[in-house]
Amino acid sequence: MADLVTNGKTSLSVEEVIVRAVQFFSTEKWKATSQSSRTATFEGKPPIPWFMLLLTILGFIVCIIPGVIMYIMVIRKIYRFFNLVVAVSPIPGGTEVSVTHPKAAEKLARRFLTALPPLNA
Repeated sequence: MADLVTNGKTSLSVEEVIVRAVQFFSTEKWKATSQSSRTATFEGKPPIPWFMLLLTILGFIVCIIPGVIMYIMVIRKIYRFFNLVVAVSPIPGGTEVSVTHPKAAEKLARRFLTALPPLNA
């Protein structure tokens, strides 16, 4: 699965952005796995879509075989750990923030970037 990149600019310092990233993503059920002065890496599992869970339960009710197939082919593939990386670099007047994330965490990455104060032009 290809990772997506979401970029933004803020008026905060590099250190402050990393601190806020750790606070923000830790409260959203992502575990910080590594942190340096310019990057922070998080590990987490995206939520399973309700319709996939419903199809799996329906497969188990109808017959064991379709339920097992749905579980092995879909649920186990969806519900695995993904990495989310926040990288920052200083620019004049602020910081450029780049969030590398899986597709399931796109809304979360955008929420983080909108929570940061914008860079004044």
